[in-house]
Amino acid sequence: VIQFPPDLASSIIIFCRPSVVQTGHIIPRQRSPTIRENERQPPSLSQCNQSITALWRQEIGIVTERHITRVIISCLSISLTHAFLSVLQTKRANNRLVSDNVFASYNAPYRGRRRTFQAREAVQSDNDTADYPTTRSQLEKMTLKQLKELMLELGIPSRPGNKLKKDVVDYIWDCVNSELMASSDLVKNLMGEDGSEKEKFPGLNGIKQSHDAVSDDLPTSSTNNAPKRKKPGNMPPLSVNTVPDDEEDEEIDHNETPYVLTPKDRIVLDVLERYPPLHDAIIAACAASTDNEVTGGFTNSNRGIESITTSNIDQCSLSTLLYHPPSGLAENDMRQTYHPMLRNTTQSDLDIVFVGTASCTPGITRGVSCTAVRLNWRSSRVYNTANGDVRSEREEDKGSMGTWLFDCGEATQLSIQKTSSIKPGKVSKIFITHCHGDHSFGLPGLLCLMGTDRDRDAPPVEIYGPEGLRMWLRVAIRYSVSRIVPPYRVHELMDVPMAPEWEQGHRRNGRFYFQWKKEGGGHRWGTKGLAGEDPVSWISRAPMINLDPSMDFGEVKGGRDIYPRYDHPQCHDGAPIWEVENDGEVSVYAAPMSHGVPCVGYVIEEHDRPGRLRPENVLSVIERNRDGLISSGVKNPMKVMAVVKNLPVGGTYTFPDGTIIKQEDVVEPPRKGRKLVICGDTADCRALEGLSQGADVLVHEATNTFLHGVDKDGNMRMVTRDAKIHGHSTPLMAGEFAKRINAKKLVLNHFSARYKGDQSLDSITIMTRMERQAMKASGLAEDAVACAWDFMLLPVPRN
Repeated sequence: VIQFPPDLASSIIIFCRPSVVQTGHIIPRQRSPTIRENERQPPSLSQCNQSITALWRQEIGIVTERHITRVIISCLSISLTHAFLSVLQTKRANNRLVSDNVFASYNAPYRGRRRTFQAREAVQSDNDTADYPTTRSQLEKMTLKQLKELMLELGIPSRPGNKLKKDVVDYIWDCVNSELMASSDLVKNLMGEDGSEKEKFPGLNGIKQSHDAVSDDLPTSSTNNAPKRKKPGNMPPLSVNTVPDDEEDEEIDHNETPYVLTPKDRIVLDVLERYPPLHDAIIAACAASTDNEVTGGFTNSNRGIESITTSNIDQCSLSTLLYHPPSGLAENDMRQTYHPMLRNTTQSDLDIVFVGTASCTPGITRGVSCTAVRLNWRSSRVYNTANGDVRSEREEDKGSMGTWLFDCGEATQLSIQKTSSIKPGKVSKIFITHCHGDHSFGLPGLLCLMGTDRDRDAPPVEIYGPEGLRMWLRVAIRYSVSRIVPPYRVHELMDVPMAPEWEQGHRRNGRFYFQWKKEGGGHRWGTKGLAGEDPVSWISRAPMINLDPSMDFGEVKGGRDIYPRYDHPQCHDGAPIWEVENDGEVSVYAAPMSHGVPCVGYVIEEHDRPGRLRPENVLSVIERNRDGLISSGVKNPMKVMAVVKNLPVGGTYTFPDGTIIKQEDVVEPPRKGRKLVICGDTADCRALEGLSQGADVLVHEATNTFLHGVDKDGNMRMVTRDAKIHGHSTPLMAGEFAKRINAKKLVLNHFSARYKGDQSLDSITIMTRMERQAMKASGLAEDAVACAWDFMLLPVPRN
């Protein structure tokens, strides 16, 4: 520790160990007896800097404080932040301190504005001064801009080739721990040829001896031991596990402020606790690593640790650790077992398979949009065995409902072949939300794949989508001369309007732009975007193409033109509703979305089912009246059970002995059908609000979001604005809609290509953070919100 003569306006304190760093403590200068207390005014910061610079130039020949810091680090040969230079002004009556401008930038969190390098006053407590990072993991938590400023302050020369954050971290770490700066001419002027310090560098020879004396001079406070709430942008406190080699024998102060977990640390711990296979993979990699500086992992003292906890996560460099994340698809994916939404699920006769969950283009870890709904229920009949026992036999319902696909993006035929959950030959209906390629480019290829696994005399594949789909598919198949496609027919949703907030640009080229003045509904849904409005659009030109359907290319007649209803009882905000399908057990509806092209979202609603028969209330009566039933013409008395079960509400049945059975006494109340909502690309789902009330599962897109620490610039407001301009949503928007319709479960999909879908720690951490954003907006529990991954299988239990 060096204390300058009393004539200087401030004191320079050089802290060489974390245990000495008690920020805010000042060694007061000697006061002149001729100056009264109320007349003492501390000089300005510029005057302090001038005095300090003059002294160091005179004694050592250095000019700037950056060089001072560089010399200290080089001469002491210690790690990055065990040398700490702080220029502190004399303590004022109100305990205010003026920090040096070099360190002021670390105290102010980044808010998207340009930092100023002027001296600033900050009201700080006695232990509120920024620290340098002490470990490589703390360096990695800094932003690239902070790293560059740190290099400038430490006097580390820049390297033009370092553009990536990882390269900059490696370079800083190598410079600090190597002899690069220690061998400079500047340091040689301060140190002897043998490496010993010269006497003219004050304090270097007696740092170790003066350590205890300085600690005794520093004032203590009983409140300084409590950990202080971490401010955004500040670096974590100095670690006590990394000390200079020449000070290992010294006593360590165990009353230091403990490491404060960052938000990223907390979410990582939650993820590792949720997914044991991932935790085990990381622990195995840490145990196998031989050089933690290169491969990450724990320090040598913690190499044999068995789990990652709050007490040791700051010692593990997970971002640089080389490990093999768990692998597996569909049922073999660890998320299928350990995710809260799927942890306690059982098989059901209705489930959802997320074949593709990405937007724009298919990637290595995610395919583009495709969601499969499997309707697996079968009818059953009750019969009487030879010995009179009642048994139930399950038989296939006529036609079997099969599998329905919603959207068919590029490379869907490849994704389907990766899983056994989807059989191409079992796909019976395909629903397209809009014309964009990541939702429709895979349709011709999928039909060719289905044709190789489907009988030619099988029922045709029913395809539904906005106007223009029929001619587009006909041209694509005819141009490619694809004769292996199965029989199919296309039903078009006619007159799909653009949302009122989308208006055509001044060039009138068919491109629509989001208008903020009409955001939020309340405006009339008109005819914008319909056939005839733009004479050169595909929707307007498709009907003029003279190309008839041909059985040689799979298309059969019977495709319907489905027109909207504006008077449907569940219309919302004046938007229309299409009654797409009704086969007696399931109804499908559609409503327009807010997107840059005509787009719809679908609602799949299962009809209410009759209640179950309570056989114990009927069997005894049937056995008692067996002879009477046979004499009255009933050959099999057990068939009376079916008659009783099908009685209308309030109906009765009278047996030969006069016993009257009421329907409500032997039949349970009707079971409410399940409801699924699958939105297309949208910036607003308000048109679906009436149809979607009480949905069992809501599948909503969440293309983008803002995550602190991941996104360097911007904020949630800017990301939300950008998403709406492009006709997309964020997890917060999805959660708000789920809350409005009282959805029981919310599944997010259609993620940007920058969000990976593998089982690595980084990917799952980001998805968990997005889930929590949706949870906060929707009010749903963690077992009711999920970010989908490819081949995720979600059973939908009966109500």
